[in-house]
Amino acid sequence: MKLIYLLVVFLIFALSELVAGQSAAELAAYKQIQQACIKELNIAASDANLLTTDKEVANPSESVKCYHSCVYKKLGLLGDDGKPNTDKIVKLAQIRFSSLPADKLKSLLTSCGTTKSAATCDFVYNYEKCVVKGIRP
Repeated sequence: MKLIYLLVVFLIFALSELVAGQSAAELAAYKQIQQACIKELNIAASDANLLTTDKEVANPSESVKCYHSCVYKKLGLLGDDGKPNTDKIVKLAQIRFSSLPADKLKSLLTSCGTTKSAATCDFVYNYEKCVVKGIRP
């Protein structure tokens, strides 16, 4: 009987490590994409540091505004209509903002998705700004 309990505990631990490893791998891939977009858009190091730590850039240039659009496109987070794919974004956001309850996160993503902008860069920039403000009031 003790062997069965030990085996169950081991399996639970092994599965949690597997999930954590997958999240770590996904987060590492996200960080690589961030760096690729920073290089592609030729964003200054000071602005890049703010963007990668989810801080607002004062007086953002067009490149800074297009940064999030670049990241979202590379991650497949934008639909064919240019709107965020909430299901995919929730998955990434749960990794990025793991301390926030999933229901609050989904509600925030939905409300931020109603943001209106003509250009994709402006829309995604404002969407991301809304999400980060909602997470870090």
